[in-house]
Amino acid sequence: MKKLSFFLLSLLAVTLFTSCNKEDETVSKQSYSSTINCRAIDGDNVVFSQNTAKVELNYTDMTIQFTVDYRDASGAVHNMTTPAMKMIQKAGMTYSFNHAGGTQQAGSLEGYINLSSGLMWYTLTNGDQQIVSTTHLLYSFVPTTVTNPDNGYSYNHQQSEYLFAPDAKGETCVMSISNFIPNIAGTVEVSKIEYRGLKLTPTASGYVITASEVEPTNIHSNYVITDLNITLDGQCRLIDGTFKCKDLEFKIAGNLF
Repeated sequence: MKKLSFFLLSLLAVTLFTSCNKEDETVSKQSYSSTINCRAIDGDNVVFSQNTAKVELNYTDMTIQFTVDYRDASGAVHNMTTPAMKMIQKAGMTYSFNHAGGTQQAGSLEGYINLSSGLMWYTLTNGDQQIVSTTHLLYSFVPTTVTNPDNGYSYNHQQSEYLFAPDAKGETCVMSISNFIPNIAGTVEVSKIEYRGLKLTPTASGYVITASEVEPTNIHSNYVITDLNITLDGQCRLIDGTFKCKDLEFKIAGNLF
């Protein structure tokens, strides 16, 4: 089971897994609200919107159901309410769900949820358009290579987690890194570091995130990042990117689930 990241824990405490059940009773249902980032894709036309989903998990029946608005590629807003969809375990705490018969204001739907982190990804059809929606994106334990360009020495690890939280307009994002290792000794120097105001460009296959230079917002500026270029591809299920920090070069590449 993947360990829940430190920086996501505070987010989940506010938005996820709240229940009205008494503590001494078995929790069979959990209802919560979650921010959903949506891209409506019609050829080369991509429209971003950010909405709030009302989600209900039923652990007795192992189903998920949610209600959420989304904006299509023409700008029209739709409200979608899914039926209760069966969750099927895929690996660890990651479960798949789908509804082939269509939903209110949408066609077929399929997706995944990680019950440990609250990460959710789903895609649906609206006529000829594809709608791809996610919570804020958390890439856990992504393969990372840290290289010293002066001597070529490098260190490979899978200890860091990368969280990307778009703003409401889909123009900038926050990048948080937990277990940050800016050295080739494998030493975690910062448990959580956060960078705000990174340029975010929605694309037909995900997002491109760039910054020429940005200082962290939660700690001192010794950890300035430069030359950041990260692509979230494969409808955000893949991450690939590079950046520099403390005269070291970073390469990250891995999967969402």
